[in-house]
Amino acid sequence: MSYLSSIHIIREMSIPKKFYQLQDLILLRTSLEKVKLHVDERKDKTVYQWVNKELTEFQRKYDKIGCKEQGDEIIRGIREERWELIKINVDSCLKFLKEEIEKIYREMADSNVNV
Repeated sequence: MSYLSSIHIIREMSIPKKFYQLQDLILLRTSLEKVKLHVDERKDKTVYQWVNKELTEFQRKYDKIGCKEQGDEIIRGIREERWELIKINVDSCLKFLKEEIEKIYREMADSNVNV
């Protein structure tokens, strides 16, 4: 499924479905933020096994949320133990998720639902 079609689906969802999508994106963002903190602090001492475990759910969903390229590069960074590659792509995906989360919040607010 392409990024544009997944966004189109999100916009056509009912409010409860949007809420669950929002929750899912927030959980994925939280995992990415934890990895970002770990990599920023440890750099070349990054524990790649921990990063891989922390991003298990992200690895299942990254291509469906619009982070296909970044997700592929994060997985490659874990496999090749390249913390710089992980950091760059985690930052990029976090920026994207922030924008998507804000869009969903606005859409829900525009439909007069308490968020």
